[in-house]
Amino acid sequence: MDEEMKAPEEGGESLHALFLQCSNIISRRIGGNASRRRIIALLDERGELTQRQLRELLGIQAGSLSELVSRMEKFGVITRAPDEKDRRRIVLRLTDLGRERAREPRPIGDDRLFAALTADERAQMRRMLQKIVDAHNKWKKEVDGK
Repeated sequence: MDEEMKAPEEGGESLHALFLQCSNIISRRIGGNASRRRIIALLDERGELTQRQLRELLGIQAGSLSELVSRMEKFGVITRAPDEKDRRRIVLRLTDLGRERAREPRPIGDDRLFAALTADERAQMRRMLQKIVDAHNKWKKEVDGK
């Protein structure tokens, strides 16, 4: 394995750590937490869901979903209430604020983030990121056999 990938240069962060940090910044800039946006979209589309149904649709751990739902409830985006048909089940619904969030346009990106790079650096970065995507797709194809 390449030494640069194993250890940070000159006391800096590893390439992987910097990439994750940049990815998180970009994610927040283009609409925040993807899971929250997906929950809002699913509840907007379906009206209501149980936490179990939502967990199955999202494919995330129960504890992670519970924490996420609690935060969304705290911020007034969703409500939890007993199911009218089966009081043992809890259903999730969007609040008025949640429905507003569902209608907000989702920005595609923010070029101001890349203004620190020259045009040549942006082109170089685009080529490097494409190489990573291509390598991932090749690996996935080999593993999946498709």
